[in-house]
Amino acid sequence: MKNSITEIQQEGGRAPTLVQVWKESVNLLNESLDPNLMENFEIAIDLIEKSSHVNILGSRPYKATALYFEQLLGEFYSKIGQLSHDTEVIYDRILQFEKDEILVVFAFEPYTNRIIEAVKLAYELGNKIILITDYISCPVISYASVTLKVEVSKEQFSIVPIIALIEALVIEIGKRSSEESIKRLKRLEKTLREKNVIFSY
Repeated sequence: MKNSITEIQQEGGRAPTLVQVWKESVNLLNESLDPNLMENFEIAIDLIEKSSHVNILGSRPYKATALYFEQLLGEFYSKIGQLSHDTEVIYDRILQFEKDEILVVFAFEPYTNRIIEAVKLAYELGNKIILITDYISCPVISYASVTLKVEVSKEQFSIVPIIALIEALVIEIGKRSSEESIKRLKRLEKTLREKNVIFSY
């Protein structure tokens, strides 16, 4: 973020910043989509399908990505839990994992000790871990059952590739359980309209 702001100040004006951010985001998306990510994506989906419960963890800026993943998936998928809200009790929660529960963790540089220790504990307990990260030097990569690595920019802070990955995961999970997923989404939409949560024409 510091690098982004410094660069923006040097460029000056709103238009150059918007163009610069847009171009860099597109580049990051293209660089992230490689054969390794595509192969590991399928493995991650299989792990989610076979799990009894999906636990999600992210910290600092990446807490937002963890919450976004839960928000989207939770609209039609009930076997999901968020660990990012209160990391003070993270070990309490992990110790209660059943064997077939998995941990989806967002770990990006600079890596936090709480994330590292949480992943280690889940690994020691025998739970599968889906790691979403930036570098193969990530300190918990050896504990992951599968790693989904996306590119990050040294020029600007961006979570665009992570968001695209989350949306792809959610769509694929929905497709694999399409009949039930669509039924739940229709029921949710109907309820939100009936309760005047969303605007209806």
